[in-house]
Amino acid sequence: MVLVAVNLKSNSTEQRVAISVPDGGTARIGRSPQAIAGEPAGLLAITWSDRLVSRSHCVATRKGDSLQLERLPALPGRGQPNVLYSNTTMPKREALDEPISLAYGDSVVIGAKGRTALYWLREEADLQPLIDQCQAEIRAEEEAHLQPVQVTKQAYDEVEQLDEYSLRVQLKLLQRQLPEQVLSGWTNRQELFARAAAFVETGLPGQQEVTAAFIAVDRGPSGQVRFERLSPDAADRANFQPSLRLLDQLNLEEPKPSDVHLWNSKDDQTLFSGGSLKDKGVDWVAAIPVAPLDDEGEVHLDRDHGRPAYLYVQNRQATENSAAIALPFLRLVTSLIASLLSARDQQRIQDRMSTYFSPGLRRLMRDSNEETLRPTMADCTIMFADRRGSSHLLETAKTDEQILDRLKENQEIVGQITEEVFNHDGVITDFAGDGALALWGWPSLSSDRNLHAIRAVEAAEAICRDLAARGEYEEAQGRFMAAVRLGISTGRIAVGKTGPAQQWHISVFGGVANLGARLERIAKEFKVPLLISDETYQRVKGATKERRFRKLCLINPAGFNESYPVYEVIQPKEWGGSGIDADSVKTYETALTQFIDRQWDACIDLLNTLPADDEPACWLRDRAEIFRIKPPSQHWQGEIASLSK
Repeated sequence: MVLVAVNLKSNSTEQRVAISVPDGGTARIGRSPQAIAGEPAGLLAITWSDRLVSRSHCVATRKGDSLQLERLPALPGRGQPNVLYSNTTMPKREALDEPISLAYGDSVVIGAKGRTALYWLREEADLQPLIDQCQAEIRAEEEAHLQPVQVTKQAYDEVEQLDEYSLRVQLKLLQRQLPEQVLSGWTNRQELFARAAAFVETGLPGQQEVTAAFIAVDRGPSGQVRFERLSPDAADRANFQPSLRLLDQLNLEEPKPSDVHLWNSKDDQTLFSGGSLKDKGVDWVAAIPVAPLDDEGEVHLDRDHGRPAYLYVQNRQATENSAAIALPFLRLVTSLIASLLSARDQQRIQDRMSTYFSPGLRRLMRDSNEETLRPTMADCTIMFADRRGSSHLLETAKTDEQILDRLKENQEIVGQITEEVFNHDGVITDFAGDGALALWGWPSLSSDRNLHAIRAVEAAEAICRDLAARGEYEEAQGRFMAAVRLGISTGRIAVGKTGPAQQWHISVFGGVANLGARLERIAKEFKVPLLISDETYQRVKGATKERRFRKLCLINPAGFNESYPVYEVIQPKEWGGSGIDADSVKTYETALTQFIDRQWDACIDLLNTLPADDEPACWLRDRAEIFRIKPPSQHWQGEIASLSK
C-alpha cells in the first residue's frame, strides 16, 4: 500500500515520490518533513518546488485499507499549512474537512491552486490511469471555455460576370484548395505571399502560363515608379519583371481597394506595343490591391516602408474572356490575404497590449487613437516589484530540471504580480525574470492626483497578501520573510511608447522612476516587503485609518545627490512584514528624532525596547552604534547613505 505525491503540472515520472505505509503506520509529508523522536514514521519529501507545500505540511495514518490525512500545527511565526482540497479542476475544487479519510484510488491536492496531489493506492502501477483521467478533465475544462471564431462574409460583387462552369470551378478551389494551400499553417507574411502567389499561378481557372507575384510599389525621389517583390519566387524566375509603364498608372499616393487595374493586349495597344509586353507574348495584366472588397477599407502597407501592396498577375495564351473570369477570383484572394494580415497585426497589437495594460485600459485605447501612447510628461506613481531570493534559488539549482522549475515558479509569481496590477487599474511597463515595473496615472489620467498613488499602494498590499504563502521562515532572521520586495514613488515622469513598430514597449524616465527602483533595493536592507517615498506617503496617508506607516529614516540612495524620507507601509507578520503596532511606531520615530539630533545613547536605549525581530529597529540601532564610535561630520543632517542599486 503506497502513498504517492505527484506534481500535476509535470508528466515526468521524476516529479513523483512514493512511500509505503504499513497498517497502523504513519507518514509525514512536506518539503522537508521532520520525524519526531520515538515515532516510527516514514517521511515523504516533496522534491519539486511548490511553495504551497509547507516544510512539514501534514501527517498520514493508515487504518486498515483507509488512510487518514490531517494538517500539522503551524511552525513558530507562520500560519497553519494550506488546506487540502478535492483533486479536480481548479474551478471545482472544494476544501475538505479534516481528518480526511482516503480509500484506495482517492486523492487530494494541497492548496486551492496547488500542483501537488497525494494519491492512496494499492500499488504505484495504479497511478497512471488516474493521472490520465485528471489531465483529460483539465483539457475538457479548457476546451469548454474556448470562444467560437466569428467569420465575416465578404460581398462577391463581380459574380454576375462569371459563367456557371467558371463559378463552380472557382468555388471548388476556394473551398477545398485555398484553405489547405494558403490560409492555414503560414508563419510570416513572406510565406503567406509565396503560398498565395503559387496558388494563383497553378489554380487560376481556365488560364495558362500565369505568372503572379505580390509586390510593394512606391515612387523614388525623382518620381519614378519602383517596386519590391514581397513573395519569393519558388521557380527562381530571375527574368520576371513587372511593367513599370503599367505600375506608373497606379494611385500610389492615396491607394484604395477599388483601384483595380486590368490591361489587355486588345484594348490597350499603346501599352502593349513596341518591345514591351506584346513581344513577350503577354495577353493581359492585372494589378489588384491587397485590400478588403469593402471600398471603405484600407490597402495593406508593407511593414518596413509603408508602401501599398499589390498582386501583380500576367497571362500568356489567354482566351478572349479570360481576364473577366479571373478578376473576381483574384479580388477575392487578395481580400482574404488582406484579412489574414490585418487579423495577424491586430492580434500582435492585442498580445503586446495585453502584456502591459489591463482590460479596462485596452478598451480605453481601442476607442482612442495612437496619440494616447505618445511620450509625455505626467504625474504618476511607479512600483518596482522583485521576488526576494530569486538569484540564490537559481544559483542553488543543481540540475537542468531544477533550473527550469525555478524559472517556472518565477513566472507564476510575476503572473500574480501582474494580475494585481491589472486588478488595480495599473500598467506594466517592463518585466524582469523575477519581477515587474508597474505604473499608475497614465495613459488614463485623473483629476484626483492622489488616486494613482492610492491604487498603487493597494495593489502592493494585495501582492504581499497573495504571495504570503510563498514566503519562508528563516532561521537566520528568526522570523517569517516575505517572498517579494516592493518600492513605490510618486511624481512627474516622462512616459510613453518607444521603440520600432515591430517591438515597441512602454518606457519611463526621470528621477521619480529611479527612486522607486532604489526603494525596492533598500527594502532588502530593512528586511520589509514594502517601502514608499515621501511624496507617495503624503498622498495616501489619509486614505484609510486601517493602514499604518513608519518613517524609517532620511536616506541617500546610491547614485543620488539628495536624501529622501523613506516610509514603511506596515504589513502583517504572516505576510512577511514587521507587523509592529502603533505604540511601537511612535517609539521608533522618537528614536529616529534622537538619532538625527545625535543623541546616540538615548536612541539606542529606546530602540532596545522594541521587539528583537523588528528589523528596521535593528538596522537603525546598528547605524547609531557606528556613529557613537565615529560621529558624522558637522554638516550631517541625519541622512544615511545606501549602497543598494
